[in-house]
Amino acid sequence: MSIDLDLLRTDYANTPLDEADREEALHLLLRERREGDADLLRHLLAAETATHREGWGLSETMVLAALLLAECGREEDVWLLWEAKNASFDTMAGLDGFLLFPAGIAGTTAHVIAGEEHPERGDLMTYMSEYLQYEKLSDEDIRRNIASLRSYYES
Repeated sequence: MSIDLDLLRTDYANTPLDEADREEALHLLLRERREGDADLLRHLLAAETATHREGWGLSETMVLAALLLAECGREEDVWLLWEAKNASFDTMAGLDGFLLFPAGIAGTTAHVIAGEEHPERGDLMTYMSEYLQYEKLSDEDIRRNIASLRSYYES
């Protein structure tokens, strides 16, 4: 199946996508992402997360989906990114922690702190704190890491 990205943008919830279709869609979005694509990217990352819960390894498609969603810069996406990271042992080890800061360190951390009712809040706060303490990253470092990962997929 060849993906019609414009059609997918308007009706992704009713468009069945297998793994190859998701990969094609994500590569198209890598080149042609628009401001309004965040919901589509959330949908694609959720599908990748579900697939990774039932299998081994970490696909490049999963990493690309997380990257593209993180690039949208929305603090609320930290929860879906955390869910993706926790899909399996392999995703926990393979998805880079810098992807968990879509709105930068301060913005994302403030959002997680405010999410008192979220059942994963404590675990995510612990991970973020330990990650930042170990990696000693700034927002600029995170932007650089995201740009480097994007460059990998663009080549």
